[in-house]
Amino acid sequence: MQLINAIFDILIISGLVPLLTVLAAFFLKNRVRYLGVIGFIGYLVLILYILQDGVWNGNLKLLLMDIPGSSSLSINDFSKFFILVFSILALPTYLHSINYMEKDRNLGSYYTLLGIMMFGLIGLTLADDLFTFFVFWEAMAISSYILVGFRYHLDEPLEAAVKYIVISGVASLLLLYGISFVYGLVGALTLENILIYLEGVAGQSIYPIILAGSLFMIGFGVKAAYFPLWTWLPDAHPAAPSPISALLSGIVIKAGILGLAKFGIPFFLVEPKLFYPTFLVITLLTLTVANLMALMQSDIKRLLAYSSIANIGFILIGYTVAVKGYIDIGLASAFAHVFTHALGKGAAFLAVGAILYLIHTRDISQLEGFGRVYPSVAIILMLSLLSLGGLPPLPGFWSKWLLILSAVEAGEYLLAFFGVFNSVLAVIYYMWLFQRFFFSQPSEELKEVKSVPPYLGSSLMMLGIILLSFGLFPNFIYIPAYSAASYIASLLESLL
Repeated sequence: MQLINAIFDILIISGLVPLLTVLAAFFLKNRVRYLGVIGFIGYLVLILYILQDGVWNGNLKLLLMDIPGSSSLSINDFSKFFILVFSILALPTYLHSINYMEKDRNLGSYYTLLGIMMFGLIGLTLADDLFTFFVFWEAMAISSYILVGFRYHLDEPLEAAVKYIVISGVASLLLLYGISFVYGLVGALTLENILIYLEGVAGQSIYPIILAGSLFMIGFGVKAAYFPLWTWLPDAHPAAPSPISALLSGIVIKAGILGLAKFGIPFFLVEPKLFYPTFLVITLLTLTVANLMALMQSDIKRLLAYSSIANIGFILIGYTVAVKGYIDIGLASAFAHVFTHALGKGAAFLAVGAILYLIHTRDISQLEGFGRVYPSVAIILMLSLLSLGGLPPLPGFWSKWLLILSAVEAGEYLLAFFGVFNSVLAVIYYMWLFQRFFFSQPSEELKEVKSVPPYLGSSLMMLGIILLSFGLFPNFIYIPAYSAASYIASLLESLL
């Protein structure tokens, strides 16, 4: 069933969530914490809508404004894949927020900002030109700044939010400069016109192309949080409310990955002699330094934050392979890991949110024996971490296997080695947590056992079931990831 067409219907469904939240907040008064139900229903509807045969198997492109800047939207295999990833993680996050945020002030603002952030992310997937993309990018970015500092009466969130705003604001300015520079080169901002221009200069050493590609690498790279542009992330993720941490790590940083795939890689392919070795070095450093930093953390949310950076490094393995010229296998494996990391890290941060709700500490030394007292929460946390570590048959194993395989097929044996080495390194600190949770005596903070509230528990169970299901049936991840990669590869083949 379609109301107007697939593009407008998707925007209407995601756009109604913050709008209905504002209206409901006015009428609910004392029951404002249940606003999360609106977001849950909205994104459940969006998932069911996009999985319809007529939508999932169809493509559509719309030119909204035929102006010099131009504005166009399209629904294709690439956009459908990312909409699905974003929407699946939104479901448990909205449910989790009902209990986790119930004692906070200004919940109407919280859920409205959360809806705007999700709307911006959905819009990014559909935007087919840099002008429209930047509008949705700023909607996503500004709302995420505020959500990180939502508990502004506390020092830590306020400091993290200011740091996030300053660093990401500079990155947005560089991205905007890159967009204006591309317009000066191409005379248009649509992806189609950009590709036509780049095809004409492919094989030539064009310094403006290098500048534009570098600006995109930095602008998108800050949001993606790879080396050395990650400095905002280890502060923002621990300071934000845990449902926001789950979205920041699971999907918001993937906005940078999305932008690189759609608008960055075309420029990188024109100048592979510069961008390929740059990506190779960034990937190796992102993987290794982030994992080493994670080993040194005593705060469980900071540990997960550095783990997120390391997993961006894994995604960059696929991107490095793609920039070398193996676009389809590189991007397919990278997109598969986008999916599995969103599930695993979303579950991990929501499980830590449950820990904070129950015992109010992020100190790992005070969480000893937690698994003995609250086995249901600890099992979901460990399930998510084992998936992130790449243990079979969980989904993280399949995506990491595909990444290593793509590196080997591209002849990148050093990249493959570092991928395997850092997978082992990650498992070390994940198993260290496992030992502290299940094989240590419960700490003093765990003497008073509390019940896990229903919405919080159901969100964790939902993600646990999804992790196990996709691990047992990995084609449900790989097939849409490969379709998304094939779409991008078909656009870029003329640049090789």
